[in-house]
Amino acid sequence: MKIIKRKIKQASIVIVFILTNLLIFSIVSKIYYEFNSGGDRTKALHIELDNNAYYFPSIDIKIKNSKGRKLNLEVLKNIKKDYLNAWYVKSYALKNNDSESFRDFYTDSAQAKLTEIINYNHKNKITVASTTLQHNLEILYFSEDGQLLFLKDKNVEEISEISQNGIPIHKEITMNDYDVVLLLEDGFWRVRHLIKTKHKENNAVKIKHLIPKAFKIKGINYYPQNTPWFEFWKKFNPLIIDDDFKKINKLKLNTVRIFIPYKLFGKATVFEEQLKNLKTTLDLAEKNDLKIILTLFDFYGDYNIANYNLCDRHIEQIIAKVKNHKALLQYDIKNEPDLDFKKYSAKKVLNWLRFIAERIKKYDSNTPVTIGWNSSEKAHLLESELDVVSYHYYKNPKDFIAHHKALLTKTNKPIVVQEFGKHSYNSFWFPFSNSEISQAKYHKEIQEQFNLLENINYVNWTLYDFPNIDSKVFGYLPQHIFPQKNYGLIDVNGNYKESSKFLTSSSAKIDTFSFKIINKFIVTLLIASLFILIFIKFKSKK
Repeated sequence: MKIIKRKIKQASIVIVFILTNLLIFSIVSKIYYEFNSGGDRTKALHIELDNNAYYFPSIDIKIKNSKGRKLNLEVLKNIKKDYLNAWYVKSYALKNNDSESFRDFYTDSAQAKLTEIINYNHKNKITVASTTLQHNLEILYFSEDGQLLFLKDKNVEEISEISQNGIPIHKEITMNDYDVVLLLEDGFWRVRHLIKTKHKENNAVKIKHLIPKAFKIKGINYYPQNTPWFEFWKKFNPLIIDDDFKKINKLKLNTVRIFIPYKLFGKATVFEEQLKNLKTTLDLAEKNDLKIILTLFDFYGDYNIANYNLCDRHIEQIIAKVKNHKALLQYDIKNEPDLDFKKYSAKKVLNWLRFIAERIKKYDSNTPVTIGWNSSEKAHLLESELDVVSYHYYKNPKDFIAHHKALLTKTNKPIVVQEFGKHSYNSFWFPFSNSEISQAKYHKEIQEQFNLLENINYVNWTLYDFPNIDSKVFGYLPQHIFPQKNYGLIDVNGNYKESSKFLTSSSAKIDTFSFKIINKFIVTLLIASLFILIFIKFKSKK
């Protein structure tokens, strides 16, 4: 027994000795690796820079006149990656006054200059938010030892906003040229010199466009009935869309407004499949003699300058796919951005909208640009940067002319009433129920108001009642969900509602000889009241 205990003790000592040595070896190896590899650059900002989802400016590299050692594709790939990472960490450092974040991306002398700027900004409570949109690299010299690179970066589009004590004090968009020297250290290209050689303001040329006078927009906002909002693109079905567009054409409408969700389409790297689906949608619109209002950035809500380059890449890819399509009528930058004023500040949202309008016109100078404002009171904002003014109207039809005329005093641009409508939700349990008849009366009245003014361009909300709506859109509360399901002109059973008679005219008559005219809540209330009276009378007899 003593021999067994002794052997167990000896074995335990050997095991502990081996484990201790393995631990020491692991720690020493880790330290040796860190000292000899220059550190893990992907951890410098606690982000995966190798899979950078934060910074996507366009970049073009030319090597035609390069002298010295020949460049191969792998070297060019590393130059592009390290150079863009250097720009990104520089913008991060200036935004956060963080003098540690760029250490692995700049040589010692370049770090000293950046540190001096950051120390000054920190002392004076200054921050600089910035990003770049494009880089055009021309490599002039690559040393024979493969350690030094000289290049020019031309027409660098930069956006910057300077704030002091958290308050923006200056913003500019510039076009700059740089002379750049990169050194290869620890296997990475680090910036040795980044010298600005040319600076000018980037004044975008604003080309004015109008809706053709012969074309009056009579349109509909559209989602397929069984796949609204996000599901439209997740379960894209061209057969259903073609059939729906045929229905829209038969209703004597000529325009369809559709929505592009920013994240679902791939953000800065737009999914090729979604681009194909978008092109198919435009093809089907053309086939059915319809025009498309393309609403971008649906469900987007980040207006920080650092993300401008991501938005730029997003619209660049989409516009390249659709800009020459005959069915494309307008770009609508965003749906109801004025609802974001309270959360993000009006100034920040307006700056972003102005930027997107300028970028759209850079990529497509022939298609009108608008914004789908939530109210007519805000619709004049940025009208000088836009070609068409659009707003949504869900108020009393009798007040429409007053609101519209008030807007006419603030702009001479063409105006589109981009959304209007009334739900027909009718429930036993919902006290503010409407009905299909009250919905039809609304549409008849609003068309009467449109007729009193000349050339009103309008887009109705919406073609279908929806059996289901994603909770991500309107939440879970029944008072939000159920009315939103019932704004359509066609009910869930495929029947055309009374309101469909008044899409282009107010002259039709409403068929009121129907149970649909009865408000189910009122019926419930009357029945409940009757039972209470009977109960009271029965109790009194006792």
